[in-house]
Amino acid sequence: MPDRITLDLAVLWGRIEREPRLLRAVQRWLRINQIDPSDVPVRSALVLEDSAFGPVIRYDSFVTTDEGRRLIDAAYGDRPATRRRTALLWQEPPLEWIVAAGGEQ
Repeated sequence: MPDRITLDLAVLWGRIEREPRLLRAVQRWLRINQIDPSDVPVRSALVLEDSAFGPVIRYDSFVTTDEGRRLIDAAYGDRPATRRRTALLWQEPPLEWIVAAGGEQ
């Protein structure tokens, strides 16, 4: 894997709309990497890179209350608040996702 790969989820989502079976594959891959798919905004990016702990995924996650409701970021009107998170990369994404999602190296 290159030192840094950025996956544009909005581009990958466009491909999912054309190939619905891909949605389950993306959700499965996120779960394998300990990321809840419902926590990740569609209009965001995943950054895969090396760290002191090994390969990681840096991503935005919705901020939620203890009851699971998404908090609103008052600075941006009615958009849900997000925070940057990091997960260990347990399984690399398929190469075609990197190409389809505009993976920058």
